[in-house]
Amino acid sequence: MKEDFLHYVWRFKKLNATTLKTVQNNEIVIKDFGLFLGSEGPDFFNAKMYIDDQLWAGNVEMHVNASDWYLHNHEQDPKYNNVILHVVWNDDVPVLRNNGSEIPTLVLKNFVPQSVFKAYNQFKLQPKYIFCEESIHRFSAFDWVLWKEKLIIERLEQFTDRIVVELKETQNDWEEAFYRLLLRNFGLNVNNESFYEIAKNLPLKILKKEQSVLIHLEALFLGTANLLNENNESFYFNRLKKTYQYLKQKYNLSTISKKVEFYKLRPDNFPTIRLVQFASFFHTQLFLFNLVKNPEELCVKNPLLGIKPSDYWQTHYVFNREHPKRNKTISPSFYQLILINTILPFQYVYHQQIGNDMIEEILQRYQSTTFEKNATTNLFKALKVPIENALDSQSVLFLKKNYCDLRRCLNCDIGIKLMDR
Repeated sequence: MKEDFLHYVWRFKKLNATTLKTVQNNEIVIKDFGLFLGSEGPDFFNAKMYIDDQLWAGNVEMHVNASDWYLHNHEQDPKYNNVILHVVWNDDVPVLRNNGSEIPTLVLKNFVPQSVFKAYNQFKLQPKYIFCEESIHRFSAFDWVLWKEKLIIERLEQFTDRIVVELKETQNDWEEAFYRLLLRNFGLNVNNESFYEIAKNLPLKILKKEQSVLIHLEALFLGTANLLNENNESFYFNRLKKTYQYLKQKYNLSTISKKVEFYKLRPDNFPTIRLVQFASFFHTQLFLFNLVKNPEELCVKNPLLGIKPSDYWQTHYVFNREHPKRNKTISPSFYQLILINTILPFQYVYHQQIGNDMIEEILQRYQSTTFEKNATTNLFKALKVPIENALDSQSVLFLKKNYCDLRRCLNCDIGIKLMDR
């Protein structure tokens, strides 16, 4: 038994509400079940109910076991002083207010129909992939459209929280915050934290001073990443190394503590390649924040597409190992990853903050972008979930990570709909 089942029963009134009684044998008549916020504090706010003909207005708290009240230290938290009803599955101890009076307790299992509990137990069966895999096909195409839009907006709101943290760290410098997250995502999953540390060690104001000289930018990124420490006889490597030593002293810079990784990466995703690609991009992009401020620029120019590193890197993935010449431009697939994971979410947050309603345009841009192909999208496609664009793929990726993996079936529109059936 999990607490989310109690929330589900109460939110959607899946109980025999006409015969409710507390463990103290007081009759309960509910006028308003309250508002479920899913935030800190009591589970349901501003409920209204009669308990033995006395009208009460306040909050409702829920636990699997009544003793969880003390396990969670609610007796010491003033947010719980206005709890008028304690809803539990097991009544193992009485729960008292600060003044010594007992909080009315409702044992929910006595009032839940067997059919509702049976449907819930279906979700607890160990699945192969996700809990609703045997019945997800019953979720209609129309319901999917509505649920995917909710999920993508929830994902964008989650991104808002990350940007708020960045803005605090950068003293509300939007461009610096964008640069940090953009470089972070150039590192993909393997090197994102290392690249983020590089961005923090290389402030944008320093890069702008060296923006006109490409080899200075390459030296700054590769040197800060601790990639210029080995011995190498090539003219290019030694020029990078001397340039970085000079700039490091000039700007009082430091290298990162976290090592960049090459292991299990395709050569095109090696940190050396991604860093020099970013250096070339920054060298040509006079105003980096235009990617966020002027969304139409992305539609017309796609400024990341076609960016390639300097000549040395056309024949190298790492120092000292030459290969036949290859054109290592930023590919359309990598551009799409940066677009849907960094640029579009940042546009959403920035324009929302300055009062521009751009949600429809951003959703349309997701819909016009090709979906990602990975294990999660392949799973949902195998389960006959429609995935045709980046809005679909981003939605199911968010769904899998934030609902399926956490077993939040009863907070999911799919789970709720299937429970009703």
